[in-house]
Amino acid sequence: MYILCNEEPLWMSKYLSVGGHFEYKGSWKKTTLARLNLCSENSELEQKARHFDGFNSLYLYRRWYRCFTTLSSYSFDNGHVERKDDLSLDHFRSQYDGKGPVLLGKLADSWPARTKWSMQQLVHDYGEVTFRISQRSPKKIIMKLKDYVSYMELQHDEDPLYIFDDKFGESAPALLEDYRVPHLFQEDLFDVLDYEQRPAFRWFIIGPERSGASWHVDPGLTSAWNTLLCGRKRWALYPPGRVPGGVTVHVSAEDGDVDIETPTSLQWWLDIYPHLAEHEKPLECTQLPGETIFVPSGWWHCVLNLETTVAVTQNFVNQSNFEHVCLDMAPGHCHKGVCRAGLLAVPGKSVGDMENHPPGTITWNHNDMTSTEERLKGLGSVTASNSESQCSSFEFSDVDKSLENQVFSYDIGFLSQFLEKEKDHYTSVWSPTNPIGQREAREWLRRLWVLKPELRGLIWKGACLAINVDKWYACLEEIRACHSLPAPSEDEKLPVGTGLHCL
Repeated sequence: MYILCNEEPLWMSKYLSVGGHFEYKGSWKKTTLARLNLCSENSELEQKARHFDGFNSLYLYRRWYRCFTTLSSYSFDNGHVERKDDLSLDHFRSQYDGKGPVLLGKLADSWPARTKWSMQQLVHDYGEVTFRISQRSPKKIIMKLKDYVSYMELQHDEDPLYIFDDKFGESAPALLEDYRVPHLFQEDLFDVLDYEQRPAFRWFIIGPERSGASWHVDPGLTSAWNTLLCGRKRWALYPPGRVPGGVTVHVSAEDGDVDIETPTSLQWWLDIYPHLAEHEKPLECTQLPGETIFVPSGWWHCVLNLETTVAVTQNFVNQSNFEHVCLDMAPGHCHKGVCRAGLLAVPGKSVGDMENHPPGTITWNHNDMTSTEERLKGLGSVTASNSESQCSSFEFSDVDKSLENQVFSYDIGFLSQFLEKEKDHYTSVWSPTNPIGQREAREWLRRLWVLKPELRGLIWKGACLAINVDKWYACLEEIRACHSLPAPSEDEKLPVGTGLHCL
């Protein structure tokens, strides 16, 4: 009991559950006791090492190993991800945008950040500035940069904290002057919104060796670019619809809320990756300083810091992923599951139907048939069952019948088949994981319609997916004809009122 009660993750969880600003005291137990003003009376006890003979725990050994292992064995690799020294915009759009990841060199060569974003210089310039910390805690965690660097040097955490701050432009505006959005990614359709209205889209990132981002799909099916300024990062990626082994996707039938259960990045690389067959492994690459990686919409990715790293990343919506972002905003949960878990989210699909998928399985617990949550799980081997005990609790109408001879596609025409047509945007619950709220989404589409007339064909398609705008336009035409009203102007043809009702 003494050993288990002195486990650092226990004290770390206890401390972070409170949130707020903190200074690390060399261990999480000391840090927690210091907050409770109990550190002084326990300091002598803390210094005495205790030994217990005959106690063995494989679980604790593995945890200890993850806390103290080094990652120097991950040397530079050619990997599976193409490396290019910059690209023309036309080449990027035709070969990579919406199609696959690519590592790009030379995009950041002229940035002041290439020389100014060393740890020593950052501490000199921003040591007293407070940044947000990423951690699996509902509470906001913040640290001064100088305190965070001290924590990095002292810690041996299994899942180290790292700076992941989307408000760095407010706390340290000079950082925004040290880089510019690469020319390949300057189209961002969220730009029509005011800064306060648009979703979080840029992050300043600092993390020590062994830290990283666990498996996820970027919010709202946006695309992303990530530029590394110092250190090395190891990336693993799967195409859309391919659930990584060890990952579980939860999609709420009530509000479409998406939650992903995944081991930490380090856990996955150490405990799951070695057991994957060659054909089951993800795309991989090691990102080097000065390189920018592009991650398309819907791609699963996991990142492990091989040493202390500093990076900047931004998510964006462009013409390539606009319809996917709009689709993901639509009410319902079926389409959200399929966008992330592919045909594993479709009840009754057989192994043969999923032959193009990597290892994964869908497990339906018959005892949970009335649950509002569907569990989509990657477990290392493709298995599916049509038995009663493994079928979904929700109905896909007749959509599954049309899929008998199809394989998963991230094409918008395929994915839109899973929209729940009876769901109404104005009366259905808005998913809390959508990047923006209902009114903001309607305002976004309205501004795009007015400010981007050259894209109205695309905007109309996206609005039909997100809020059934074709249905509301038909209502508008009926009302106009009934009351002999004049036809709307071109700017007024998109019925996306920002009040309680579109009309």
